[in-house]
Amino acid sequence: MMNFVSRFLKGKWLDKARLYALNPQKLKQLLPQLGKYLSKNGLSSAKDTLLLMKNYLFDISTGKYKDYDLKKLIVIVGAIIYVITPIDLLPDFIPPGFIDDLSIVAWALKEASAELERYKTWLNPPQE
Repeated sequence: MMNFVSRFLKGKWLDKARLYALNPQKLKQLLPQLGKYLSKNGLSSAKDTLLLMKNYLFDISTGKYKDYDLKKLIVIVGAIIYVITPIDLLPDFIPPGFIDDLSIVAWALKEASAELERYKTWLNPPQE
């Protein structure tokens, strides 16, 4: 897993993510591709996380969710761009092809877990 993450971090994924994170229209462009990616078989362990990330990006891109951490948004966007890009470290059509994607999603979740928890609390505020 660390090999995939270190290769991811050495790539241009986060630089590209920064451009998307700073432009709501570009951010919105990721959503249909992510939806298509989520329909693939073999993602069961990451589907809930990716769906949460998709909703997070949607709410930011539409201006509904404003209280986000830009650095964590960039991490999440970088992971999303990576998984929806057809050419990554291991192409998805090769049997273990989702291993790199799942490794990057797990890393992004670890890096941005507090951010995603804040988002979930915003979505479902505690009842008094």
